[in-house]
Amino acid sequence: AYEQLRGNLAPVVEHAGAAGVTVAVEPLNRYETSLLNTVGQTLEAIAGLPHCGLALDLYHQNIEETDVPAAIRSAAGRIAHVQVCGNDRGTPGTDHLDWSAILTAVDDAGYTGPLCIESFTAENATIATAASIWRPLAASQDAIAVDGLKFLKAVMP
Repeated sequence: AYEQLRGNLAPVVEHAGAAGVTVAVEPLNRYETSLLNTVGQTLEAIAGLPHCGLALDLYHQNIEETDVPAAIRSAAGRIAHVQVCGNDRGTPGTDHLDWSAILTAVDDAGYTGPLCIESFTAENATIATAASIWRPLAASQDAIAVDGLKFLKAVMP
């Protein structure tokens, strides 16, 4: 399956590279896919593909990785995008994740791009159904962004 994935991605990443763009592959949790669940699997799957990196999503990593900071560090030099949210897809910092260790690992891995808060609310029924959001994760979408940003700025290394 990895060989087939690499073969199908090859022309895409070649085109992206010519345009100065990096394609980011995101490992998803086992409830959404059976192919790429961990950083290690994804690194193996994209080995040898230039202009192809990882999109790390802390929601999925929280489910699949036994050591999230170690997984992040293992992707040093290949991280193209980072999505953050609480372990329940809510606001960063309102959960049980060790954000100090996670953000230090992101820094150690050499990632200098943005941390993008990816969360969902029940306000969009289609997305809420797809992401299994059936209870409020915050007072509003704006609260997730504002409170999450304030928290992340406070714990950044």
